[in-house]
Amino acid sequence: MLTYIKNISSLCTLNKGNAFYRRGLEMQNVDEIRNAAIIFDTNILFVGTTQEANAYIEKNQIKDIKVIDAAGKTIIPGFCDSHSHIVFAGNRSEEFARRLRGATYKEIAEEGGGILTTMRATRQSTVDELVEYGKKLALSALRNGTTSLEIKSGYSLTVDGELNQLRAIKKLKEILPLNIKSTFLGAHDFPPEYKNNREKYVELIINEMLPKIAEENLADYCDAFIDEGYYTIEEAEKIFTAAKKYNIKIRTHSDEMANVEAAGFSADIGAASADHLLFISDKSIEKIAKSSTVATMMPTTAYFIRMPYAPARKIIDNGCITALASDCNPGSSFTENMQLVLSLAVINMKMTAEEALTAATINGAKAMDLSEKTGSLMVGKQADFIIADIDRYTDLFYHFGINHVDEVWIKGKCAAKNNTDFNF
Repeated sequence: MLTYIKNISSLCTLNKGNAFYRRGLEMQNVDEIRNAAIIFDTNILFVGTTQEANAYIEKNQIKDIKVIDAAGKTIIPGFCDSHSHIVFAGNRSEEFARRLRGATYKEIAEEGGGILTTMRATRQSTVDELVEYGKKLALSALRNGTTSLEIKSGYSLTVDGELNQLRAIKKLKEILPLNIKSTFLGAHDFPPEYKNNREKYVELIINEMLPKIAEENLADYCDAFIDEGYYTIEEAEKIFTAAKKYNIKIRTHSDEMANVEAAGFSADIGAASADHLLFISDKSIEKIAKSSTVATMMPTTAYFIRMPYAPARKIIDNGCITALASDCNPGSSFTENMQLVLSLAVINMKMTAEEALTAATINGAKAMDLSEKTGSLMVGKQADFIIADIDRYTDLFYHFGINHVDEVWIKGKCAAKNNTDFNF
């Protein structure tokens, strides 16, 4: 049966020119339709005004159709969160409290905390336990409007542990309605066992982890944390060269702690996305602007660890394909809420509402190689969208700090409903 949602106060298609991504000034237009309508089954069949939809139904003599009145509501494409680490174990809230009292991230790490805390807990967890941890966060992301989600490994840093994290992500792909992409991040940090032998750990990634990951078809992407104190461009290039032999695509953590020209390197090697970019150089911005690599920023990370924000204005104004993501992880950005990401982007990174919405939908989909099927409301694409209890999309930004989402639809089915009646 078809579904027909009519009388939509505001509908943003993000579909001008049927583009699969947007750069620069193109990001300013969200293609809003007032008094709109959408007709769909699994995929979208019609988008336009309610008057045009009624004519479409009459012309095609459609009889068997479910009608939903969305007067006073807004529909936008579902959020495409292209950078997350939601499959992990353990809790670091006490470490966070210590940081609030003045301890630095480096001090905590040198004491055996930080990422090592998560590493120990994740290594001790079964695949089923990791699935449950990740499922809870994924469903929370869904309720906040996320319909497509990238999830990374990288908290085990052993052959068996990384495989288990990726197997957990594969299971989430099977049991959840979300469009999920999986990323192997064995090069997240150097584990304690290889602290003084970096080359041997890189060889372990190349010679043992990647072949087994490829054999089980566990990863869509291979990532590396290319930054000061982490992986060098030379080390990352060795890993990525090996990953490409297995037809695994590339994405990167780039220039989060310092400028090491990782973002420019990402463009040079054709990475799908270069992420973080707090200290990206003008040279790297120029390279990304000339490439199809997506510049992905996570304002919640800068907020959470009190770092400078990525230079969004410079990145956008120079013509980069620009996306926003949550970076949901236990150490530096523990939120799965893309509405919060949008709020921080417009206030602290000086993005417009339209740029932020574009970055969190169609450009986020591009960063996951999903923009041909989701990220905008276009005839033929999946019916992946949010129904929000607001009159216009601008209310997402104006009334901040709450969940505006009434319903989330994925592939034409309602995957989440947030409306509940008070019991009094």
